[in-house]
Amino acid sequence: MYKIGEFSKIVKISQRMLRYYDEKALLKPRKDEMNGYRYYSNDDIAIINRIKTLRKYHFSIDEIKSVIEMDSTKIKIIYQQKIAELYEKTIEYNDVIEEIKAHIEPKNTTNKVNTYDVFWGIRKPFHAFCIRKVVDENGLELLIDQLLIYVNQLNPILNGKHFAIFHSAKKGDFSQYDVEVCQPIFLEKEVKDTRIKFFEEKNYIYTIHLGKYDSISYAYSALYNWAHTNGYRIEGPFIEKYYTDEFITVDKDEYVTEISIAIKTG
Repeated sequence: MYKIGEFSKIVKISQRMLRYYDEKALLKPRKDEMNGYRYYSNDDIAIINRIKTLRKYHFSIDEIKSVIEMDSTKIKIIYQQKIAELYEKTIEYNDVIEEIKAHIEPKNTTNKVNTYDVFWGIRKPFHAFCIRKVVDENGLELLIDQLLIYVNQLNPILNGKHFAIFHSAKKGDFSQYDVEVCQPIFLEKEVKDTRIKFFEEKNYIYTIHLGKYDSISYAYSALYNWAHTNGYRIEGPFIEKYYTDEFITVDKDEYVTEISIAIKTG
């Protein structure tokens, strides 16, 4: 048996962290009720080594507590989920790195200028397969992936590009959006599926945003200003239609997005 000071040196973990693991019930050292000392065994060394490994794999303390109690079959499933999670983070970090590098060494490309000309039109009625969820920016991409999987399973005749409807930002957290992603489809016969919506004919205005989404708010502002100047009332949420996105190109400077919103006369 080892006292906490001895054990700390053996496993190369501070006494403060050992006490923390004890509080979280990750370790269960024998406690002397007379003097309050903790005594650790060789079994605790094995547990500490496993905790170290799981921490290296980016498991949280609460996750580790659950994993330690799992059998090998469940652990394999958890590891697969963690791999997917880390892979998503890798993609996210790579995107951020490339953006930072672009500030250091700008690419010798022709800059695209967003003039945000505003156009007026009539949106004809159509059906679309839609799913709705509260997500953050990264969650939106995953939601679009999920939409396309569902659409492929349904295998309908497509009627244009997929788009996203931004209903609102989550109250108190503007990084979270109540968003609905939709794929227009031709509906040859009535289908009883609550995910299929009918969009009525509307007057709407739209503009085109070129490049990354970082400055897309200027496109929204252009539509607001145009409607106000010309005596129209904005009706309904904004819609982003993705003509060129990550499914077509890895270069975010090549993205082409249409932003639209329905309008009514003042």
